[in-house]
Amino acid sequence: MSSQAVPTRLALLFSVICGVTTANAYYAQPLLDRIAEDLHASTAGVSLLVTTGQVGTALGLLFIVPAADIVRRQNLLTALFVTNTLALAGSAAAPNAPTLAVLAVFVGIGAVAIPVISAYAATLADDASRGRVLGVIMGGVLFGILMSRTVASLIAAAGGWRTVYVVAAVLMAAATVVVRTTIHGDQPALQKRYLAQVGSVLAQFRRSSIMRSRCAIGACVMAAFTAFWTSVTFLLAGPPFEYSQIGIGLFALSGVAGALMASGGGRLIDRYRHWRWQSSGVALGVLAVSFGILALGRSSIVLLVLGALVMDAAIQAVHVTNQSVVYEVDQQARARIASGYMTSFAIGGVAGSYVSAQAFEATGWYGACWAGAGFAVLGLLVWLFGSGGERAAQRSLAEARLESATR
Repeated sequence: MSSQAVPTRLALLFSVICGVTTANAYYAQPLLDRIAEDLHASTAGVSLLVTTGQVGTALGLLFIVPAADIVRRQNLLTALFVTNTLALAGSAAAPNAPTLAVLAVFVGIGAVAIPVISAYAATLADDASRGRVLGVIMGGVLFGILMSRTVASLIAAAGGWRTVYVVAAVLMAAATVVVRTTIHGDQPALQKRYLAQVGSVLAQFRRSSIMRSRCAIGACVMAAFTAFWTSVTFLLAGPPFEYSQIGIGLFALSGVAGALMASGGGRLIDRYRHWRWQSSGVALGVLAVSFGILALGRSSIVLLVLGALVMDAAIQAVHVTNQSVVYEVDQQARARIASGYMTSFAIGGVAGSYVSAQAFEATGWYGACWAGAGFAVLGLLVWLFGSGGERAAQRSLAEARLESATR
């Protein structure tokens, strides 16, 4: 399939589908206190909904996404969306927290449709527009994550938390129809056996130091992201804020600005590809600082909103840059690359949600912020000491640009 300039309309459609899909994994976060009360479960117990969902995503990324290079994407996406629809419908009727946690695994598996779509879009796009397209799609993903909290809170306030899952199931059924009517004529990029394809994901890590460093950075930023959003619900529900379900949902809008920056950020990445390593370091440093602001927001909603804005914008900048870099490692194996990168992303999410929940229960909000800051600093250390291969590639790119300019 030849690369081309992807129409903005198609990029936006992919963005909406990815936003609706990714939202499914995050609807529970602002509802954790209500679910815990309704199902007579503990705070740590219902927090497992986030963790098990991330486990499902990690499994899907490792064992399902690589298949996107060797089967028709239309059929694979249809199967994933149907899985999501059924799991969400089952969640609406779940009798207890363990059942809900098991169904969250299947919701997480269905969410791996996002890297399948991203890899497909990266294959369609040429080098001059790939960052823009990925920025639009990732903006939809982040927008879906953030708006999911507001939408879930508003629906739960009106009809209870189970209604949230009913609405989500209906949306995924609609997305299934859209995918079946939008993606036509795609053919497998490779002729390869499934087990060999899955094994080749690990081979990508062995061959490419750029993959290893960028995947480690991706895991760290996702861990920081989930560390914040897993714990902030409990902070806002208790003193001094005592927010209602709607108030908690409206707070989630504080991160939407980060999503709106994604498309513009992608365009800048396309224009200044030779500065991607440096810009990642700056964004990781900003991410670490943002948790200091969030810690000061323990009793100030203004500082809490400011910290969330800075944090989400920094994470979005790193994530879009990461994808721009790793998709260039091997242009014939982008589904495998997506599998490897997003698996590390999901593992980071599992670590962030688990550590944050335990830290919050043990030491409160400051402990959760220390956990998030720690993940950000770890990512900064990987960027500083583990990116030798990428720095060498960037120097080659800069030299090529200079040579071209002096001719």
